[in-house]
Formats: sequence, structure tokens, C-alpha cells
Amino acid sequence: MELYTSPTSPYARLVRITLAEKQLDERVSYRFVDPWASPPELLAVNPACRVPTLVTTGGHVLTEASLIVLFLERRFPEPRLIPRDAVEPVHARLGEALGCLDCGAGVIAERRYGDPGTPLARRRAEALHRAVEGVAGRVASERTSDPDLGDLAGAVALDWVTFRFADEVHWQSRFPAVAAWLERLRERRSFSETAPPTR
Repeated sequence: MELYTSPTSPYARLVRITLAEKQLDERVSYRFVDPWASPPELLAVNPACRVPTLVTTGGHVLTEASLIVLFLERRFPEPRLIPRDAVEPVHARLGEALGCLDCGAGVIAERRYGDPGTPLARRRAEALHRAVEGVAGRVASERTSDPDLGDLAGAVALDWVTFRFADEVHWQSRFPAVAAWLERLRERRSFSETAPPTR
């Protein structure tokens, strides 16, 4: 398999973490690209020029983090990241975490290419704050078993918000147990080896 990825994309990081947790990372060739630069090699497999993009061993091109991680869970079911008795709760937390990332990505795009003073920009910033609270509020921080896919997605979202919005989104003070839980997850190989570069 080939994964087109970026060191700073949280969506791509979720896929990389999933591959590591499933002990599949040695079976993947990683192609690090800058999607904002529209590299020809990424455009050749994904005209939308987005990461993550996974090319399967059968030559199928899979895009969008949610689709890719669910494909990996179905195609490589062990170790299981979605317990059979918790499919809906895991899917719900996965969706909420990805929604949080979408809010943050919208804020960044508006600041980079739009006008951060518009009502749309303000609405996106407000949505980000609500989404972070929602993700943090649903973390089962006392659970000691291996993380499921919902946990991994929530941790990626919270870690990325901390990375990108440390000066304006202060969720840790309201959720200290979740902050401690995230610190524990950061010690896992899947997280430490996929951490974004420091600023």
C-alpha cells in the first residue's frame, strides 16, 4: 500500500496512527507531500489533491480519513479498533473528532485565504470552541484498556488543536483528566512517531 501524507495533517496522522496500532505501518510506503503545492504525484492519484490518500495493493485509491480508517478496520480486523459491541459509540466519537478537525481547518483556511473578521470566520471560530468541548467531554479518561478508534480520533483532534490553537483554545484547564489521558497516549509509539514537527 502507498499512503500520501503530510507531517502536519491531522487527518493523515489519524490514518498513520491507525496503521501503527494495527501493526501495518511496515506494509505501507509513505509519500510525504505538501498538498498546498499541488505536487504532480498526488494529483496523479487524487485530483482533489488532498491527504490522506491511500493506494491499496489492488490499485484502488481511497480518500478521506474516515473512509480509510474504516477500510483498514474491515480489511485488517485484528487488532480490533472498533469493538463489536461498541460500533455506534465508536463511530459517533470518530465523527465528532473529524468534525472538530473540520472546524479548525476552516478557521485556518479563512485566516490564510479569506477575511478573519467576517461573520463566517467568527462562526467557524465559535464552532471550533464548541467542537473541542464536545470531543473532550466524551473522552473516557479513566479507561485503561487499549484505545479504540474513537479514542484515537479524539486524541488526534485535541492534540492538533493544541498544536495549532494553543494561544486561543484552552480546553486543558476545563478537562484536566483528559489532558492527562492525552499525555499518556502521546507516549504510545503510534503517537510519538507521528507527532507534527515543532513550530
